[in-house]
Amino acid sequence: MCGINGFLKQNISENTAIQLLENMNASIRHRGPDDQGVFMHEKNNRTLGLWHVRLSIVDLSPAGHQPMFYTKESGTHSSVFHPSDDQSLALVFNGEIYNFHDLKNELVALGYHFSTHSDTEVILASYLEWGAYCVNRFNGMWALALYDEKNDILLCSRDRFGKKPFYYYHDGEYFIFSSEIKGILTHNIPQEIDPEAVDFYFTTGFIPAPWSIYTNVRKIEAGHSLIIDTKTLAIRNERYYEIPYYTPSYDRKALIQEGKNLLENATKIRMFADVPVGAFLSWGLDSSSVVAEMTKFVKKEHLHTFSIGFEGKYDETPYINIVKDAFGTNHHHAYFKKEHFESMIDEIPQIYDEPFGDYSNFPTTFVSKLARQHVTVSLSWDGGDEVFGGYMMHQIGAQMSVIRKIPMWIRTMLHTIIPKTGNNLSVLSKLKEAMRVSLLPKESFYAEIAGTSLYKPKVFQEWTREKLRYCLERTNGDFTQALIDYDLLYNTLGDNFLVKTDRASMSCSLEIRSPFLDYRFIAYARKIPVKWKVNWRKTKILMRDIICDIVPEAIWNRGKQGFEPPIKDWILAEKHMQEIRSGIEELHRENILSPEWYRFYTEEVLTKNNSVFNVAKVRMFLFIKWYNIYIKHT
Repeated sequence: MCGINGFLKQNISENTAIQLLENMNASIRHRGPDDQGVFMHEKNNRTLGLWHVRLSIVDLSPAGHQPMFYTKESGTHSSVFHPSDDQSLALVFNGEIYNFHDLKNELVALGYHFSTHSDTEVILASYLEWGAYCVNRFNGMWALALYDEKNDILLCSRDRFGKKPFYYYHDGEYFIFSSEIKGILTHNIPQEIDPEAVDFYFTTGFIPAPWSIYTNVRKIEAGHSLIIDTKTLAIRNERYYEIPYYTPSYDRKALIQEGKNLLENATKIRMFADVPVGAFLSWGLDSSSVVAEMTKFVKKEHLHTFSIGFEGKYDETPYINIVKDAFGTNHHHAYFKKEHFESMIDEIPQIYDEPFGDYSNFPTTFVSKLARQHVTVSLSWDGGDEVFGGYMMHQIGAQMSVIRKIPMWIRTMLHTIIPKTGNNLSVLSKLKEAMRVSLLPKESFYAEIAGTSLYKPKVFQEWTREKLRYCLERTNGDFTQALIDYDLLYNTLGDNFLVKTDRASMSCSLEIRSPFLDYRFIAYARKIPVKWKVNWRKTKILMRDIICDIVPEAIWNRGKQGFEPPIKDWILAEKHMQEIRSGIEELHRENILSPEWYRFYTEEVLTKNNSVFNVAKVRMFLFIKWYNIYIKHT
């Protein structure tokens, strides 16, 4: 686990190039405090610079140093790059390839030589053998930049689901990349705010790839690679991963056994490390099942687990204690209090670099710091809801699927005769809205739902229709499964929850691994009938059968509970509401907030007090904090 930086630029001196790379590395040194390395190469009147900061986890020896270089004939070169006809390669890599032992054995049989115990070397050999699409063979998480000197190619790739970040700047003559935007900002580039990114942020709470908050800074999309021609700087964007088609199987017993086997193996391979490995622990199904599997491979008293609690009605500590006591782990628990929140208000925007609207980033950063005191790697439960159907929106999808079976003329009549009410959250209003949305094309669901009370800009509507249409294609039109896929690929993971986890953990040099995001789990989930995932009343139906014999009954039999820490209440206190009101006016004056958003906030959000508009207030608060630090520099 590391951080990567690099650039391609014409007419640059060696001293200038070194200084640029040193500045980039300094900006992301928190991602890799154990080691750093640099590679520079001049060709075609362009200077290529690659820099790496290392968090040592696998092969702690100097042999694991990056950038790493490889030729088929002589194996790894740990410090010297040899451009030659044997297609030498240079690589900087952030992530983990969990199946690298299997790939290594396959490559040895093909005549390759290896001189390290690292997965980095296997990536290089894999590229030599299988080319740019070697990434399809990887089971892991990654962001990488691989220089192929012979073919004048720089291959840049991001893992299937976007666990690892990859930002880049490209203006036709200058290409820069980094694990975090702050690395790119060390260069003197324009910091023009992208109005489309602002639209996405206030609509979704995050900024999806390929956008970033800055016009000329982009993200590689999950499951995509960029192939850069180092002679011309032309970029080819290629999608290497497609989610498998939804093809349900109705052999319940076989599905349960396959799920058990997969959970055990996906957890086991993520425990491979040459440093201590722990786990985040909550009261939920996902984290409990991961910890249960971990206890098969390490003595309980040696397994460090970590959790946080909140005082008063928000506290989940009693449920956490049930799990902790059942497993007998070496558990560490801390309370996140208002004073912790206040002390982190200016820290959080600097960790995330661009506006990020999920306030649970505060406790996630807090628990990451707690874990880093004891371990270097921690397993997490990201992906469980997306694999097994765990969100309320998935239940709404199941409800909508039933509603759509009602003849259209009846739904049309109901929508017409149900009266409007002043409360958009009333039962009648929700029923009227359900009838309205059910009459629209399926791909318009997110573009239209609550569209009578929320402002949804055109760029979001077009984007969400395109993405949901793709999900419907991959599910043969099954609406509920399409909503689950939409979360997996575009909404809750990728540039949302996985960004939260990556920045929070790497800010304190902690690696997070997620068994449920093993790509084999995603393929397996395509075989689970959606009715065994979620219905009107229940979520994660089949998952409960898979884990019922490894987690306490009080946990697997408990219904879905949302994570609602008191942070929202702290943000909505009058002190911060004053900041929100004044910030809205300033953003409007500076043309950051469009007239449409300004009207929505001043006429709707600030005048009403409900859960939907309170989320909008939180997003505005976090945007203002980012704006003050990165744009106003205050």
